[in-house]
Order: sequence, then C-alpha cells, then structure tokens
Amino acid sequence: MTIIKYARMPYGSEDGGTEWMNDLPVRYKHGERGFDRRIMEELAAVGVPCYTLNDLANGPGTIPQGIPIFVDWLSSLESKIPGPETDHRAAIRTGLIRNLIDPAAEGNQQAIDVLIAQVRRETHKPPYAQTWACDAIGMIAGPQNFTQIAELLQELPSGTAICPLIAYLGKVKTPESRDLAIRYLTGVGREDAIQALVQMKATGVRHLIEPLVDDPHPPVRKKAQRALENLPE
Repeated sequence: MTIIKYARMPYGSEDGGTEWMNDLPVRYKHGERGFDRRIMEELAAVGVPCYTLNDLANGPGTIPQGIPIFVDWLSSLESKIPGPETDHRAAIRTGLIRNLIDPAAEGNQQAIDVLIAQVRRETHKPPYAQTWACDAIGMIAGPQNFTQIAELLQELPSGTAICPLIAYLGKVKTPESRDLAIRYLTGVGREDAIQALVQMKATGVRHLIEPLVDDPHPPVRKKAQRALENLPE
C-alpha cells in the first residue's frame, strides 16, 4: 500500500504504522470540530493518514485512494451523522467537498452526482461550501455531463459560485454549450464565459467579445483582448 506524504501528516504514520491513531492530540474528540474516528480509520486503511479532512486541504494535492471514501461519506452524511446540521457536521461536509476538487475524481459519475446534490442544498453552512462544490464539478465533469450542468446553471442565481460551471462549458464543443456560454458574457461570470468560448473555439462570437475590451474590470479587458487574438474569424 502506498502511503501519501504531505506536510501535516500525523507523526509516526509515514511507514503505515497505526499507533498514532491511539495517541491522539487532546484537541481531537470524536464527534466534535470536524473529527470523526471512523473517517480517520477508513482513510488510514487505504494509505491516507490524517486526523481530520481539513489536514488534507493543503497537503498531497491528489488523493486517488480517498475518492471512494469521500463520495460514500458525502452521499450518506445525514445517516452517518444524524440530526440537525451542527458545526461539526458542516466541517465534515466542507472537508469532503473540498477533497473532491481533485483530478483523480475526473469522470467519476457518483462524485459528480453527489456534488450536484450538495449544490442544490437549500442552506449552505458555511456558504462557501456551495462554491467549493461548483469548483469540484467544474474540474471533474466531462462533456457527457453537459445536460446536468446546463440544468444546474438554469436553477442557480448569478454569482461567483457558478463561475466554475460557466468555465466548464468550454469542455463541450457544441452549439448548445456555445449559446449557453454567450448568456454569461454579461454579469459576474463574463471572464469564465470568455474562457469557455475560447476553449471550445467558438465561431461567430467575436463581435460579442469586442465590447468587453473596454470593460471597466481590468481582468475582463485582458481576457477579452486575448480571446480576440485566439478566436477564429
């Protein structure tokens, strides 16, 4: 079994040992502040030693062997940790979502489905959980998921959270994806819409992007200028 290595890994776990799980720092108590012994043990069993999901946030970058565990827990979180949405469960939820922003989950339909379900939750605690879920979807969804993503975009209000979903449209080189990206050339996601149109090598859109060279937002102006240099006539 390959053990992932990262800066914040528990002391003594580098060689696959398990003693570290029986000598927990005093701040870790099961069921509190994002610490769940079950997750710790499941991840350690596949070579992902960590006390909490948050430990992995700035760690190994990709965790292939952890993806099935993240998906399983996120899809059944309410049954694994029943009751109202406490700060503890919210910490677990956001940790699971964040750890699915991983190229190792690319094309994983179960992961995509459970993340879409998280985006559709009525309340988000903390609010950035929805943004992270969109980040993950934008990274791991493929052209085959266009219908799902298009439906999700139709449901969500304009805002920064959906920017990764707008950028995702560039993966889909169809007239439907082109037309949907064009809708976002005004508003918060216009940089991502420009990026998507360039990625899909869209035709017939230069005249829509040309006015954005004078946009009041400098990054948009820069993105529009570069797009005009790369888009087909």
